Amino acid sequence: MTGRGMVVRPHILPRPDITLETRPVPRERHYAVRSIGPGSAPEAREQFQSVEEVKRQASDTGLHPEFYEEEDIRLLLKLLTSEHDIDWREDGSRDEILDPTWGPTIMVTAYSENARQNLDRALSNLVEACSRFLFKDPRFEPWSRETFNRLRFDVIEDKDLLEDASDDRVREEFNAHVRSLRLYGNLKDEIRRARIMGYDLNRPYGPRRYDICIALDEKAIEQLAMLTFSDNVDENARVLRNISVKLIDRNWYYPAEADLEWVHGSGPNERCYDGRDMCPVYNIPLICAMYYDHCGLDELFPLSTYHKRLY
Repeated sequence: MTGRGMVVRPHILPRPDITLETRPVPRERHYAVRSIGPGSAPEAREQFQSVEEVKRQASDTGLHPEFYEEEDIRLLLKLLTSEHDIDWREDGSRDEILDPTWGPTIMVTAYSENARQNLDRALSNLVEACSRFLFKDPRFEPWSRETFNRLRFDVIEDKDLLEDASDDRVREEFNAHVRSLRLYGNLKDEIRRARIMGYDLNRPYGPRRYDICIALDEKAIEQLAMLTFSDNVDENARVLRNISVKLIDRNWYYPAEADLEWVHGSGPNERCYDGRDMCPVYNIPLICAMYYDHCGLDELFPLSTYHKRLY
């Protein structure tokens, strides 16, 4: 609320990366991609089961068949598989681009000797952190196993293009990568929408797993590589919710001014959504799934406390 004589402090967003003008990102970028996680194995897809098959094979778990519980893995699996049968190109090539896996693309921005040595361990621990979240409650084991089996992180590494890249550049490089996948049909409507809304970014709609990416910098790689895991579920949750990775919203663009609807906190802790946020590694499966139930990452902001606002 505002009142007579009250001064409303404007919310200042960071300035866009001006190097995108002097060193622009091409429309498409064809990166070499490697994949990690159980869903990346060549034979993995042959073993995937539908949600209905998992239900039939699950033993009596004592779970209510019609009501979901807090952080219910049954709901997560349902959401994460909700787009897997969509023909995005609308040209009959559905089987060619069908992707039954889930997980954000990882853009690596650190290439020091230390980062190179720690990267594989960091990525392995990121997968393990997701596993610890999914398997924390044995009642959900059949759904947890299927959800974990479908996890696949695509990892993009390019020292020349991504080393110390700004978040803006990571966003545009990720956009260029997504466009190179040619997952979409005719882009005329998307281009027209961009023109009407006053921006020329051409961020085509499509599979929502490509709406966000993880920017993995030096600090994140080091923290992930140093992770240790406990047999205690609560201890894992405590530790892994204190280690975060940066998620970048592919669809975000700089508005004329900050949207006051997405302001969180107050005083020196006040933050405004600016197309990125830090996500606790423990919550990655939860955020990836619930993203399908929201219009954008801004609706889940701030990600660090989203799990507390669920119920």
